[in-house]
Amino acid sequence: MDQKLGRHVFMIRIFKHFISRWSIFLLVAESLAGVLAVYVGVWIRFAGEAPEDYSHGPELLIRALFFALVMIMSMAATGRYQRVLDDGFSAEVLRVAVSFIIGMVALGLLFYVFPDIFIGRGTNGLAMTFAFVIFLTIRWFFYHYIIDIDVLKRKILVFGDGENARLVHNLVQSTPFGVSIVGCWSIPGQISAVPDEIIIDNSEDLSDWVARNDIDEIVLAMDAGFPTMYAKDILDCKSAGVKIVDLPGFFEREKHIINMDILTPEWWIHNSDGLDQGSRKEIFKKMFDVAVSLLLLAIVWPIMALTALAIFIESKGRGPVIYTQERVGYGGRVFKVMKFRSMRTNAEEDGIARWASRNDARVTRVGRFIRKSRIDELPQFINVLKGEMSLVGPRPERPAFVNVLKRKIPYYSERLRVKPGITGWAQVRFGYSASEDDAAEKLKFDLYYVKNHSLFLDMLVLIHSVEVVLFGSGASAPLNQEKKIP
Repeated sequence: MDQKLGRHVFMIRIFKHFISRWSIFLLVAESLAGVLAVYVGVWIRFAGEAPEDYSHGPELLIRALFFALVMIMSMAATGRYQRVLDDGFSAEVLRVAVSFIIGMVALGLLFYVFPDIFIGRGTNGLAMTFAFVIFLTIRWFFYHYIIDIDVLKRKILVFGDGENARLVHNLVQSTPFGVSIVGCWSIPGQISAVPDEIIIDNSEDLSDWVARNDIDEIVLAMDAGFPTMYAKDILDCKSAGVKIVDLPGFFEREKHIINMDILTPEWWIHNSDGLDQGSRKEIFKKMFDVAVSLLLLAIVWPIMALTALAIFIESKGRGPVIYTQERVGYGGRVFKVMKFRSMRTNAEEDGIARWASRNDARVTRVGRFIRKSRIDELPQFINVLKGEMSLVGPRPERPAFVNVLKRKIPYYSERLRVKPGITGWAQVRFGYSASEDDAAEKLKFDLYYVKNHSLFLDMLVLIHSVEVVLFGSGASAPLNQEKKIP
C-alpha cells in the first residue's frame, strides 16, 4: 500500500464515530479466525468424518458465524478493540484469556437458549483453543510488525506555535501511535508556547515546505483569527491532497471528545449534526431502547430480586429498597429516576445536595458493591420503558447541580438536547462526577455523544459498559472531588 494512503486512512469514520484503522483490521482478522476455528474444531473432533449435515453446508457456517460473533463481542466487552496492546503483549495475553473465559460462559448460556446452534462440547473446546492461539498470533504480529512502524504515522504540521499549538503537542505526546508532529509553523505576532526544536521558520513558502516534508495533514491551531496572508498557501496544500483539520475536529477525532476550551459557537452550530435526528431515527432509537430493556430485564430480574433482599436485610426492613430522586432530563424537564438504595436513609437529612465521592461514608456495605457493579442502576430500565430515559445518553444530574453547572460551564445545557441514559460515552470513558471540575471534564465526552449519537455508537457504549461492570473501570468517583470551578 502507498505509505501516504496508509496514513490518510488511519482513522475511519463509521456512523459519525471515528474508529482506528488497526482496530478494524484486528476485528476483521479475528472474526475470520473465529469462523475458521469452528471448521478446524469439527475437522479435528471427527477426524474428517463428521455427519454430512453437521460439517458441510449452511448449518455449520451459521454455527461458525455465531461462535465468531460471541467471541468478538467478548473481546470488545473487555476493551480489546478500544485499547489495542496498550500495556504490551504480556498483559494482552492475560486480557485475551479473560475475554475467552467470558466468551466460554456466554456460549454455554446461549447454547442452552438456542440449542440448534450447539456445536458440541468437544468441538467447542477445540474451537476455543484454536481461536485463542490464532487471536494471540494475530496480535503478536500486530504488536511486533505494525504498531511500532513510524512510517505509518500520519505526519502533521501544526499551523501555529502558541497555546493552542501546545494543546496539540501535548495530545500527540500522550497518543501511543498514529500521529507525528513534524513541526509547528510560527505565526507573526504570536507568543510561542511549544518546544523551540519543533518551531518552523516561517520565512520560506508554506506550500513548498509541506510538499518537501511529505505532510499528510495541517492542524489549524492559531491562538487568534486565521492570518489571511496564508489563505492561498493553505488552499494550495488542500488542492495537493493535504487534509486541513480545525482544532476542535482534531481533538474530536483523536480523543473522542469535544473540548470546550477551544470550542466556538460557530463551530458547534455548523458541526452538531447529531441534534438533527429526525422522526425516523427517534422511532428506531425508541424501539431499540424498549427491546433491549425488556430483554435485559428478563435476564437480570434474579439479580434485582437478590439485591432487593440484601438491601432489606442490611437495613433490617427500615427504609425503601428502591428510591426515587429528581433528575433533569431531555429539554430540562425534571423526572424521578429510580435506583436501588445504596446510601443510608438519612444521607442528606439537612436537605443539601452533595456530590458522591470515593469512599463516601454515606454508602452502605451492600451499596458499595452495587454501586461499583452498577447494579444500583438496574431499576432505571423502568424509566427507559416510560420514555423518560434512554439506554445510552448523558447521565441525568440533580436540579441543584444542573442550575450551578449551567452558569459555570459553557455549553453544559447542550447535554440536555438528548435523553439521559443509564450508561453513556462519559461513563465508559471517564466515570462518575465527584465535583464541578469533574463535571466539566465529563462534559467533553457528553458533547461528543450529543454531536455523534447513533445506534452504532449506542451499541459501542453498551459493549464497553460490560467492561465497566466486569472490571470496575469508570465506575468510581475520581479522586479530585474537592476541586471547584472558580
